[in-house]
Amino acid sequence: MRGVLWGCLCLLIAFITACGTSDSSLRDSGHNESYIQGFHDGRHSGLQEAGNEFEHYIRDETRFNTDADYKAGWLAGEGEGKKLQVQATSVGGSVGNAMSSQSSKPTDPETVAKEVLEHTDTSQLKNLK
Repeated sequence: MRGVLWGCLCLLIAFITACGTSDSSLRDSGHNESYIQGFHDGRHSGLQEAGNEFEHYIRDETRFNTDADYKAGWLAGEGEGKKLQVQATSVGGSVGNAMSSQSSKPTDPETVAKEVLEHTDTSQLKNLK
């Protein structure tokens, strides 16, 4: 049962992080490399600020104070990082709730995943374009 829990959790986290903004989508939106670097630094920082112990706060203070594109990217990335971490935490809690209420329920991965998604707020996913 523990293997099922980890498998579902990994799949859901992969799903959520895949919803993050990519370099190509940033370029397609007209952003330059300075903005993109700031976005990445800000996203890592936002994930860390929202409770992800595996991330680090990253901000090039000189660039943040002198490069408007880097600063704008950093702020946007920080916001996305916080949203992604909140969603990941929500999914993790839903997995735990689904697994703790499964004492007499089947433990096949498909059933567990369906139950986890039933208890997960996915309304914010559409905002991560």
